[in-house]
Amino acid sequence: MSIISLSDVTKIYRTDTIETTALDSVSLDIDKGEFVSIMGPSGCGKSTLLNVIGLLDRPSAGSVSIDGHNIIGLNDAAMADFRNHNLGFIFQSFHLIPSLSVADNVELPLIYRSGVSASERKRLVSEVIDRVGLSHRRNHRPGQLSGGQRQRVAIARAIVGNPEIILADEPTGNLDSAMSAEVMALLRELNTRDGRTIVMVTHNDDQAKLTDRIINLYDGRRIS
Repeated sequence: MSIISLSDVTKIYRTDTIETTALDSVSLDIDKGEFVSIMGPSGCGKSTLLNVIGLLDRPSAGSVSIDGHNIIGLNDAAMADFRNHNLGFIFQSFHLIPSLSVADNVELPLIYRSGVSASERKRLVSEVIDRVGLSHRRNHRPGQLSGGQRQRVAIARAIVGNPEIILADEPTGNLDSAMSAEVMALLRELNTRDGRTIVMVTHNDDQAKLTDRIINLYDGRRIS
């Protein structure tokens, strides 16, 4: 059963003088519980595709369905609420707030979710920080952590709201091989143990081979 479905999705960026087609009639279906990687050369549309799936960017044409919801007609507020409840994001550059502690960074998605008490937020944050092995670092700030630890904080933040779908954009791009292996093992555990659907953009052939399926893009088109 597809949890993500795109049909003839096109994304065109326009300036006063230039029109760039980032995605050109891309269709794909991703099943619930799949771990899928998106590959292709730089500039082929990988991150744009992930942003469309993640409701961070609206397509210029085509349809997008996430967990049975046609999201094209949603206004910005409804999209933000849907993202907060259904999607978790992991980025190459971590996107942590330097002035906040590990615990406070992880808690951020819950602060914007209505109906979650402060005590419940604290409980959920402690659970996920423990799961990624950083309980002893919960009061540290990002600048006091290694790259691998910062990415584990980002993963904890992505899963604290219990989303069904995790979107990861080059999650090991700034890490050495040992830290990369740790992050990939954690993502695979989230997929196999929790049944979360994961869509990962990567340039790394070896990491892509660890996923269930590889989607290849070239010049904005899906080629496999």
